[in-house]
Amino acid sequence: MFAKKVAHIIIALLLGVSISGCATYHQKAQETEKALFAGNYTKAEESIKKNKFLKRKRNALLYYLELGKVQNLNGDFAASNKSLNKADHMMEEHRNLFEMAIGITVNPAMQSYNVEGHERILVHYYKALNYLQLGDIEEAIVEARRIDLSQMANDNAVGGKLKKYGKDPFGLMLMGMIYEADKDYNNAFIAYSNAKKIYDTDETGLYNGQYPESLERDLVRTADYAGRQYKSDLVTEDLPFGEAIIFWENGMAPIKEEKNLYFSLNEENGNFFFTSDQIHVPVDYDFGKDDEDFDPSDIGMIRLALPYYIQRNNAVQLAYVTHNNKRKNLHLIEDISALAFQIERDNYFKELGKNLLRIAIKKVSELAAGDRNEYVGLAMNIANVATEKADTRNWQSLPSQIHYTRIPLEEGLNTISVNCSNGQTQTFEIRGSGGKVFRNVVTY
Repeated sequence: MFAKKVAHIIIALLLGVSISGCATYHQKAQETEKALFAGNYTKAEESIKKNKFLKRKRNALLYYLELGKVQNLNGDFAASNKSLNKADHMMEEHRNLFEMAIGITVNPAMQSYNVEGHERILVHYYKALNYLQLGDIEEAIVEARRIDLSQMANDNAVGGKLKKYGKDPFGLMLMGMIYEADKDYNNAFIAYSNAKKIYDTDETGLYNGQYPESLERDLVRTADYAGRQYKSDLVTEDLPFGEAIIFWENGMAPIKEEKNLYFSLNEENGNFFFTSDQIHVPVDYDFGKDDEDFDPSDIGMIRLALPYYIQRNNAVQLAYVTHNNKRKNLHLIEDISALAFQIERDNYFKELGKNLLRIAIKKVSELAAGDRNEYVGLAMNIANVATEKADTRNWQSLPSQIHYTRIPLEEGLNTISVNCSNGQTQTFEIRGSGGKVFRNVVTY
């Protein structure tokens, strides 16, 4: 009787957890998103700070990423970097063994949030922008070096394979801009050159050799200033009153939703594999090593909840910049939405195999427990069902795309406008007094 009562209590609790916890991260962040669309960045910051989901320990990194991004939009660059520095520190920490075990045996959504490779680059982008707009070039240079380290880490993670996302020309071009702002033209030229090599050798289809037209001018200019040789028909531009580098951040990054896949476990010649329609996933695990009578059919049908990206439509399709009534085009420098889908394709079968093995091991434990006590086995079955949900977290306040343009400034005040296809216009002034000035403009 006691065992039956315990089982009923566990089932009720787990069903309650399952019902209350089935919402995706995007659904839990609706208040923040509405505030962002309305341009109310103060309200967006407040909604992040009171979001109960983001306050959970495992979501601390995501909390500081979202907070730092919104604080940047609000012009509070010092507060933004305080938040992003905390996120940066967390990114460098190794997850403890307990969290790793939770993710392997229960669900990845129970682990601390872990950034994707392109998100790591964008942390340094926003930190560098903050430092540059605070006039702290030395700290911006530190971020340039951190970008280089993140580039190498991303490339090592995919084994240097050209058909997977590893090297990112955006990060390298940003490095070049920062070095150039510090008049370190040799390192700027090297960074620009490395960016162009990625465009020229890309096999992912992300770039197709189409590098921004201003990159060629950047190479000519920094080669000249660094005393290097670079063959080009272009000539060095003279920038006596400095230059404005404008980043146009448009739209919102993709969100993650959940989908369910169903698999069965099969055995052939002592090898195990999962099958679902046309998908066959080999398993590097011997289910029969501890049970000679193990039968794959005992596992039954496996339901796997996986996250998948959904593209969000951009209300603004095109934009251009006017500078003192002269038109300047914007060039795509980072397609964050395309990168997200590329990374999803790169990791699909790796994540699929890992998660299928996780569920199968849970099933084996459930069967073993049921043999000893049917109520415990039933409770474990309900627990496994309740905890099987996709990890739908991602840095959602990121833009869909980043475009940029470089504007040679005139002496005195320069009026600059970003003009969008939906009629929206943002205008600001920059004083031309030498040096480089960085600005980011956001539209949704």
